[in-house]
Amino acid sequence: MAAARPGKPALVHGPRTTTYGELDATADSWAARLAEAGAGPGSLVPILLPRGPRLVTALLAVLKTGAAYSLLDPDWPPIRLAEVCARLRAPLLVSDAPPAGPGLPAWAPPREPLPPPPGFRPAAVRGADPCTVFFTSGTTGTPKGVVSPHRATARLFRPGGFARFGADTVTALAAPVPWDAFSFELWSALLNGGTCVIVAEPYLSPAALRTAVTRHGTTTVWLTSSLFNMVVDEDPDAFTGLRQVLTGGERLSAPHVRRFLARHPGLTLLNGYGPVESTVFATTHRITAADCDRPSGIPLGRPVPGTEVCVARGDRVCAPGETGEICIAGEGLALRYLGAGALTERRFRTLRLGGRETRVYRSGDLGFLDADGLLHYLGRADRQLKVRGHRIEPAEVERGVERALPAVKYCRVLGRTDDSGTVRDLVAFCVPAQPGDPLEGAAAALHAALPAYQRPAAVVSVAGFPTTARGKLDERALLALVPGPPPAAGPPAGEPPAGGPRGADPVLRAVSGVFRSVLGREQVPLDVPFTALGGTSLDAGRVCARLTRALARPVPLSLLAAHPTAAGLAGRLRAAQPPPRPEATAGGAVPLTPLQVVYLTRHLALPGDRTSHCLLTWVVEGELDRAALRGAVRAVHRRHEALHSVYVPDPRPSALPADVPAPSLEVLPAAAGTDAAIRALRDRLRGELDPLGGEVWRTALVPVAGSRVAVFGCVVHHIAFDGWSEAVLAGDLAAAYNAAREGRKPPGPLPPSLAELHAARAGAGPAAGQLDELVRELTGVPPLAWPAGPGGQDPGGHGSGGDGAPGGREPGARERFSVSFPPGVLPGVDALAARAGVTRFAVLLSQWAASLAETTGQRDFAVGVPVAQRWAQGAERMVGCHLTVVCLRLRGAALGGDAAAVAETGRLVRRALAAQDVSFAEVLASLAPPGNHRPPVYQTLFALQDNASPRLELAGARSRFVRQPYLELPLELHSEFWPGPGGGLRLEVSFRTGAVPPGAAGELTRRLTERLHASARAEAA
Repeated sequence: MAAARPGKPALVHGPRTTTYGELDATADSWAARLAEAGAGPGSLVPILLPRGPRLVTALLAVLKTGAAYSLLDPDWPPIRLAEVCARLRAPLLVSDAPPAGPGLPAWAPPREPLPPPPGFRPAAVRGADPCTVFFTSGTTGTPKGVVSPHRATARLFRPGGFARFGADTVTALAAPVPWDAFSFELWSALLNGGTCVIVAEPYLSPAALRTAVTRHGTTTVWLTSSLFNMVVDEDPDAFTGLRQVLTGGERLSAPHVRRFLARHPGLTLLNGYGPVESTVFATTHRITAADCDRPSGIPLGRPVPGTEVCVARGDRVCAPGETGEICIAGEGLALRYLGAGALTERRFRTLRLGGRETRVYRSGDLGFLDADGLLHYLGRADRQLKVRGHRIEPAEVERGVERALPAVKYCRVLGRTDDSGTVRDLVAFCVPAQPGDPLEGAAAALHAALPAYQRPAAVVSVAGFPTTARGKLDERALLALVPGPPPAAGPPAGEPPAGGPRGADPVLRAVSGVFRSVLGREQVPLDVPFTALGGTSLDAGRVCARLTRALARPVPLSLLAAHPTAAGLAGRLRAAQPPPRPEATAGGAVPLTPLQVVYLTRHLALPGDRTSHCLLTWVVEGELDRAALRGAVRAVHRRHEALHSVYVPDPRPSALPADVPAPSLEVLPAAAGTDAAIRALRDRLRGELDPLGGEVWRTALVPVAGSRVAVFGCVVHHIAFDGWSEAVLAGDLAAAYNAAREGRKPPGPLPPSLAELHAARAGAGPAAGQLDELVRELTGVPPLAWPAGPGGQDPGGHGSGGDGAPGGREPGARERFSVSFPPGVLPGVDALAARAGVTRFAVLLSQWAASLAETTGQRDFAVGVPVAQRWAQGAERMVGCHLTVVCLRLRGAALGGDAAAVAETGRLVRRALAAQDVSFAEVLASLAPPGNHRPPVYQTLFALQDNASPRLELAGARSRFVRQPYLELPLELHSEFWPGPGGGLRLEVSFRTGAVPPGAAGELTRRLTERLHASARAEAA
């Protein structure tokens, strides 16, 4: 994949994107150095890094040496880390900050990229070779190392398997790193050319899920059933925009599944089952509403590729409907337990299946296969528990408690369930060595000895263990001894009455109230950490989800982790409270940005101008609910202040949020064919917009006669819109449409207001001297002179089919050339960028500049480059005009088209971006001689358009976005690179026919095309 699509995003982590080419090159570099340090075939290498790009790179590097990796959790206590590393007998530990105890030489991955050593080649491995070691809870009191081969993971992603995985797959990487679920999330994307969105939060909370979908286009997520239930309870609309949800790890709750299916009827929901010994999944089942009414619960499903499943009693395979132990066979099976031969022989046995002796894993799970071959789960044959997706052997926890608390003679650990029967947490019942010992300091000792998921929520001192009449442990009697929450009478010191904290602080009242509701307590102390009050990690997710709704702004899990008390969290939220809404500011007006002033000025001077019209078009196939679509338009109109504002020039250019009616959905007569419908929509949306009167967007729908197809589109004035807004608008329209169909409110949270964004930008501004520097740089830029082509025709015939050559022509307005570059062109571009230490954008701009210089014969000109300005918190969720245009003067060394030109262009780009806060209006005012008009600083625009695609995912229908040619162009020529199919690029050169001869635009397109193909050939050689 790295060779075929080196520029395609592999990992996304916050603002940082790592391409396949970058990931592969860095992993090669690290692998060579790991091999020198002792890693290689047959070795098992532990990795102790937080979830992030460095962890993924290190994992790949270990595999490239031929070794197997084992991911350790940085939050594990030192005693467990030391125990696990000793079991691995590793040559080294990959870690930035190794803890004391493991006793291994540490290898810290380099912070700066290093080139691979000459001659390095990744080691060859077979499918049966060890790939990874998963550590899970053990019945003997120590963690078990499960050695899994390469084939076990690879089998899951064969074509035509249980789920849809491809180059368009975007997966949230959010599972705890030691889990096999982390392996599933990672490889489901990377083995198929997709993208992993690395979640920074401890787990995929509703807020993190929303961000992953809306900001990064995540299509696929895996959730434990307890986490799935929490999201369904707290924020069911957080799933909107996904393509498939996989859940499991514990028995599913039918009521939660039923509510999910009703809310998201078009979303695939899969139940996945499989112990770690069978690597992620052994069976899956696509859940339907009818499954929620089965007496035995939602089925576990059928085997995944390369897997067999049976139910057995002893050595006899059970008949359909007969209960027995679930046994799993096939390529997904682990090779062995690490250093535990006897255990391996006991759990991995041989059964006669289909007339042959077959190695199987005896899972300890009870179930049956029905007459249709569906596997059903009935419980455990032993004490094993699942808590929030973690597999727990109580014996291991008991051993840990006894080891950490010397005053304990005997310990028994039980699971405490919630109303749905899911194990909520653990309780340790301890018999002290000295009767009456209060077991002081137990919490601190267990914190240091046990991983978080194994720590008991309560430690109860008992004189002995009660038994039933048959002499078995009476678990119900033990659990009845667990103390409940403190009585409600008389608040403790520092605790306000049950109605909430004293005083008028609404934030503290909200936090305290949410703490109480989640914990089910009438009172909560304000200075006691949430976990000390009995809150679990999932409870923390509920707190953050409810506060996000109550305060109408994101409250991430990391914020609660850093400020765990009600008082502390409220104080942090209060300190970060957003500024007043626009109505609280003087007159409610929000100043326009310099670029918005340009758009407003142009509208005042030329009301019929179309250069600021942004056109979006979708072809929709299926049952389109027009009433829901009208409701979606109204909902999105209310949601985004930029769409319901008036834009006025006096007393200063401002936007005023107002009660502007939403545009109506105009339904045009049916057209004879999709192309005709697109043309009709375009003609209809060419009409004027009026920012001064608050009419900044319009919508229309054109049915296609005799079909279930319609063309839907909208036009938005640039003063309230930009390229980033396309995906935001499409996502919000889809979410509101799907909500309207189901009779519910559209999902939140609301984006920031215009005033909030303006306040966030208030501290920004140009550095001293930048205006003068820009004026000096741009003084004397000559006008760009276009040569006439032969007969005014395109000399090379480089138009592209339906797009036109020129494409999408409207006489007297503008024309367009379009060229598609296959993925193989990008390696040359990226290699040149890497050698010059610049970005892909700088290489493309440099090649374009050289081509323009050759076309025009001019060695000095300027170009405008649009730059998104969405760095303020929450701005990524806003529809609006949040960008500027920087001006680069290209001359001399920047026009050679060689490596030196690329480096010089990169320097110019960096300098321009550093000065992006300088108002270009001020630059123009300083450049213009007294009494003269605007000088011709730049007449062309160049852009690498890498915004998310505007996906309109309507329930019950399929939508395809169609990017139409611009209605009009503000500049003489626009050159834009867009993402192309399969990871390639598409070049579009649009130009005004009254200014640029088609022959000149065609010559520019031809020269640039040849340059990029030449780069690809040079790299291949």
